[in-house]
Amino acid sequence: MTASAPRHGTRGRALPLLLVAAAHDVRLEWLSELDDPRFSYRLVHSGHDTLRDLYRYQPDLLVLGLGVRDPGPWEVLRRVREMTEDLRVMVATRSFDTAEAVRALESGADDVLWLGMPDGLSNALIMARLRRATPVSPSEQLLEDGCLRLDLASREVTMGCQYVPLTALEFDLLHAFARNPGQVLTPEQLLHRAWRGRPGEDGDAHKVKYAVLRLRREIEGATGEKAPIETVRGVGYRYVLPGSHQA
Repeated sequence: MTASAPRHGTRGRALPLLLVAAAHDVRLEWLSELDDPRFSYRLVHSGHDTLRDLYRYQPDLLVLGLGVRDPGPWEVLRRVREMTEDLRVMVATRSFDTAEAVRALESGADDVLWLGMPDGLSNALIMARLRRATPVSPSEQLLEDGCLRLDLASREVTMGCQYVPLTALEFDLLHAFARNPGQVLTPEQLLHRAWRGRPGEDGDAHKVKYAVLRLRREIEGATGEKAPIETVRGVGYRYVLPGSHQA
């Protein structure tokens, strides 16, 4: 098995993307569980390539083998968590070791996988981490309001006929707003609706402020128009349909 290119673009892709970092001598039959029509994956073999592809492809999940080198897994994990708290990270090891698992979780990993897990369990854990990035039923996959078009199946956003490139978190944040037009959402509500299932959902409302700022910048950069997300001082934020007026 060789490193495979993603089947879709780096953003707005139809399938969630896993970045898998595994040493060259890893038992590749373990990776056969990743051949799943519900997601795509890219395989790399070094810490350097892992960090490079995090920037290049912005995956929805990182599976980090503890056998990778140049740099090693602990340095990769440290640098990943310096870059983002939002990326889901699972570490993979040859055999389960309690001390190693605790170190990984305390360093920012979300789950531990190991060779010899019961059949199907590693795949089920991966799907549990990706559940918010997988397609929904056709009847629920499209949200349109005359300005915004948000497709949950392809995870693509257009606004005013302009494609808006968003990260997975930004997409989920906009989805939370668009499902509740005109309603003021508090930072705590947004943490629950957009961060659910992500590391760090710990009531830290400051992360909401900066995520909304990034979302606004992406919308305004793509459309050249002011983002339809208002700040309600001391309360939270709301999505305002173009042409509507909020008192």
